[in-house]
Amino acid sequence: MGDRQFGPSRGRGRGQSKMRMDDPSLNSSKRKREEEGGDPVLSLLSLVLRIGDRLRVVQTILDCSVEVATKCGLWHADEESIVNMLLDKACEGLNQALATGDRYRARLLLRLLAGLTTANVVSMPSMFATLNHIVSTAVQVLQGTLDAGTKAEAGRRLQPYTDFLVYSAVIALPWLAPELQHLESDPEGFITFSDSVQQYLEIRPNSSSQDALNPFTLAGTAEDSLALGGSGGTSFLPQLWAHIKELKDNQWKLISVASYSDSFEAQLAACKPLDLPQLTVPLQPPGIAAALPLPQAAAAVLQAYPPRGALNLQLSVDKQPVSSLMSGIDRIVIQDYVIDTIHYFDGDNNELARRLGIALPVPQSEDVEAKALAAVVQETIFSQLLRLPESEFGVLAYAKITTNLCKLSAAFAQPIGGCLKALKEGMGSTDPQVALRVADWLALHINNHDFIWSWHRWENVLELPPYHPVRHFVAVALERTMRLSFREFHTQFDPTLRRERVPEALFELLGPPPSAKPVFEGKPLPAPKSDEQQEMTDAEQPVEAAAAQPNKTAAQPNGTPAPSADADAAVATETPAADATAADAPTAADSRDALEPVPDIAQQLYAQVRLIQAPRNANRYDPTPHGPSLSDRLSTWLEENVVSAAIGGDLQLLKWLARCLLTIGGRSIGHLYSYLDRHEPIMNELVTNTGNQGEDLLVEEATSLWANSVQHTALIVDHLMGKRWLSAPAVLRWLFGPKAIGMRSADNAMECLKCTDILYNTVARVLARTQDDREILQGVEQDLRQRREILQAIEPDAAMPDGDQPMEPAEDSPTLVAARKAVTSMEAALVEAQAHMQESLSIQNDVVLQVYKGYMSILEQSSQAASATDGVSAMEEDDGSSSAQDSQKAWRNRTLAALGAFLRTYYMHVASVAAQIEQQLEEGVAEDVKHVVQRNLIL
Repeated sequence: MGDRQFGPSRGRGRGQSKMRMDDPSLNSSKRKREEEGGDPVLSLLSLVLRIGDRLRVVQTILDCSVEVATKCGLWHADEESIVNMLLDKACEGLNQALATGDRYRARLLLRLLAGLTTANVVSMPSMFATLNHIVSTAVQVLQGTLDAGTKAEAGRRLQPYTDFLVYSAVIALPWLAPELQHLESDPEGFITFSDSVQQYLEIRPNSSSQDALNPFTLAGTAEDSLALGGSGGTSFLPQLWAHIKELKDNQWKLISVASYSDSFEAQLAACKPLDLPQLTVPLQPPGIAAALPLPQAAAAVLQAYPPRGALNLQLSVDKQPVSSLMSGIDRIVIQDYVIDTIHYFDGDNNELARRLGIALPVPQSEDVEAKALAAVVQETIFSQLLRLPESEFGVLAYAKITTNLCKLSAAFAQPIGGCLKALKEGMGSTDPQVALRVADWLALHINNHDFIWSWHRWENVLELPPYHPVRHFVAVALERTMRLSFREFHTQFDPTLRRERVPEALFELLGPPPSAKPVFEGKPLPAPKSDEQQEMTDAEQPVEAAAAQPNKTAAQPNGTPAPSADADAAVATETPAADATAADAPTAADSRDALEPVPDIAQQLYAQVRLIQAPRNANRYDPTPHGPSLSDRLSTWLEENVVSAAIGGDLQLLKWLARCLLTIGGRSIGHLYSYLDRHEPIMNELVTNTGNQGEDLLVEEATSLWANSVQHTALIVDHLMGKRWLSAPAVLRWLFGPKAIGMRSADNAMECLKCTDILYNTVARVLARTQDDREILQGVEQDLRQRREILQAIEPDAAMPDGDQPMEPAEDSPTLVAARKAVTSMEAALVEAQAHMQESLSIQNDVVLQVYKGYMSILEQSSQAASATDGVSAMEEDDGSSSAQDSQKAWRNRTLAALGAFLRTYYMHVASVAAQIEQQLEEGVAEDVKHVVQRNLIL
C-alpha cells in the first residue's frame, strides 16, 4: 500500500525527505484502516461511495460476477441505489449479450443473477420466470422451424442456437441450489420451468450430423460412444438435465458452488427482493440472416454456437474412479469453471495457470480431493483440445496450459498419463484428424519436459499389424517429436533415465532416416571455362582448385570474380565443395528406386547451377550487388548452349532443372528455399510454358526426392505452391492418383501422414488466398467510402438552398478535381478486387469439390476391387488373403473417416458446395460412403 501511494523509496530525489513512521497523518490513516478492517463489506462499500463514478464501479462488480453476490445483498439494506443500478446494468448486459451472440457473457450474467437470488436481491419467482422465458423462446423457435420444414432441417439449422439457450438457463440452477435446499417445497415457477425444459427435450431433433461432433463417433456401439464422450453433442443436454434431477433428489446439495449467505442470513432476510425486468431473447441467431440457404445458415449457426465440448475419459485417482468422488453436476460445474477461465485468461499464461491450479472457485472440502479436482481440470483441457468441429484455440495454447499446470503442482502430472492412455485406447474409434491433434499436443508436451516420456511402455504397438490405428497414432506422435529435435538425440543413452530416450525398436515405425534420393551419381562435370579462365595469371586458380579452397577467390565462367565465403554471405555464396559433401554422400536411399540415367547435358546443367555464384557487392554497406543475377547468368548459359533443344524441350528442361535445384538444396530446407529463390525467373517461365504437364511433373519430382521424409516433402510442396509453380488442382491430382501410396494403403503410417499433411496444407493455401482477397476487398471498400465522403463534403450543391436556379458552374478547384480522380481510381480498384474475390471463391469451391470427388473415386475403385475378389476360395484365404482383406478393410475405414473429417473440418467452405455434394449422393453411392457423408455434412 505504501509503494502504491508514495512510490518506491529508491526513486526519491535529492530534495525529497523520507516519510517518517511517526507522522500523525500516517498513523491516523493506519488507525482508520484498522477500524474499517473489522467489516470487509462496510470497507468495500465506503470505498465505492468515495469513488465518484458509480457506473464504472458497477461495471467492475459485474466483472467480478458471483464472488460479490453476497456483498451486494448486504449493500441492499444500506445503499439500495447502487444495487438497483447493478441489477439494471446486469439485465442490460444480458440483453446485449443475447443480442450480439456473446455466449460466455450471457452465461456468466445468468450465473450472477442466480447468485443475487440466493442473496435475496432478486426474488425467486422472478428468476425462474426469466429462466422459463429463455427456455420457452427456444421451444418457440424450434417449434416454428419444425412447422415450416422437416425435423432434420430444424436440427441442422437452429438446434445449436436453441441448445445454447436451454443450456444457459439450466446450468444456472446450481447457483440457486444454496437457496433451494432451505425451501420445504419447490418454489413458484420451478414446475413451469421444468415442464418447459422437458417439452424442449421431447421436440428436440436428434440430428445425425450432431453425432459427428463426438471425437469417438466410430465406436462400435452407442454405449461405447456415450461412455467415451459426447463433446457437447446430442447427448449433453439430456445428461445435464438428468444430473439436475439427481441434484433435486439430493436436496440440492452440491460441493462445487460456494455459498456465503448462511453467515448473514438474518441481514439478507430483512431486505426486500427485487423483480427482474422483461428479458428480450432473439427469435433468430444474431448476425445470421433468416433468408440464407439451409447449408450456409446451418454452418453460420454452428460457428457462432459451437458445442460445449465434454469428454469422459474415465480417469481414476488412487484406484477410485473420479465419477465416484464427485457427483455429475459437480463435475459439470467444475468443467464450466475451467472453460470460462481458459476463455477469459488466454494470453496470460501465469495467471491462467494460477487460476486453474489453485484459484478455482471450488470450496475447500474433504469431499473434493486435490487429485480429483486436478483430474477433472486436465480432462476438461483435453475435451477442449478435441472439441469438434474445431477447438477454440490451437494445439500450442493447450500444450502451454498443461505444461504450466505440471510445473505448478505435481498433482496435475498424473492425470495426463490417464488421459493419454484412454485416448490411445480409443484411437480405433476415432478419425485420423483427431488423432493428429493428440499427437501434436504430445510432441509439444514432451518438448517442454526435456523430451522425457515413457516410450518403452508403447513398444507393444510393434506387435500390432501395420494398418492398426493405435500403431499409426504412436508413429505419428514419434514423428512429430522427431521434428522438434534430432533423431540421434533420442537414441543416445540418458543418464537420468538410465536408458535411451526412445527405444531403438520404435524407430521401425518411422522407416529409414530422412535422406534425399541421389539423382546425380558421381561428381558433376566441370562447367565450360571462359576465355579469362583460360588465360589465368599466377594469382588466379582453376575453378576446381577454388572449390577445394572455399576461402580463396575463383573466377566465374563469365569472368566475374566470386566473393569470398565470409559469414555474412554464407548462404548466398555456398561453395561447390560444401554442396558436393551434402549431395554426393552415399545415403540409405540409394537402393529405394532405380535411378534414371542422367543425360550428359543434364550433368552439365547440374554442374553449371552449382558453380554459378551470387554477384558480389562492392562493399559490405552496398545493398545492391554488381553484375548480372544468378538467374540471368544461368539464362545466358542456357541460351548459348541451346540446352532446351538438346535436352528434349521445355518440359525436360523443367524436369532436370527442378532436380538440380532440389538436389543442391537438399542439405537443409533453408538452402533449398535459397536456391529456388535465386532461379525464380527461369522457373516461372518454364512453368508457364509447360502448363498442367509441367505442374504434374514438378509435383512428382518434389514428392520423390525426399520420399522417406514427411516433413521435407510437405514443406517443399507447400513452398512450391507459395511460388505459384504448383496449383492446388495439380497437387490434388497427384494425391488422388496412383503414385500417392498413403491415399491407397494403410500399411505405411508415414506415407499416410505425408499425404494428410500435403492435403491439408494445400487446402489451407487456397483458403488463405481467399481470406487475403476478402481483406483486400474490405480495405478497398472502406477507402472508397472515405473518399466519397470527402468528395461529398467539398462538392458544390446542384441547386441553390432557396430553390432558385443555380449559378453558372465555376471552374472546378484542384482539390475537387483530385477528389473526383481519387474516387474514380478507387472505383476501378474495387471492380478489380471484386473480380479477384470471385476468382478466389471459384477456385476454393473447385478445390473442395475436387477433394470430395477424389475421395469418392478411390472409395469407388476400392468397392469394385472388393467385388472382384468376392469369389476367392477358402484355400486361397488360408494362404494369407485374409490378412490382405483385413488391411483393405482397415484402409477403407480410415479413408471413410478421413472423408468425414474433411467435410467436418471445412464445414464453412463445404456449405457453398453442399447442394452439389447432396446431388452426387443420389447417383448410386455405396451405403457406407453415403452414411459417412450424410453424418459429417453438418449443414
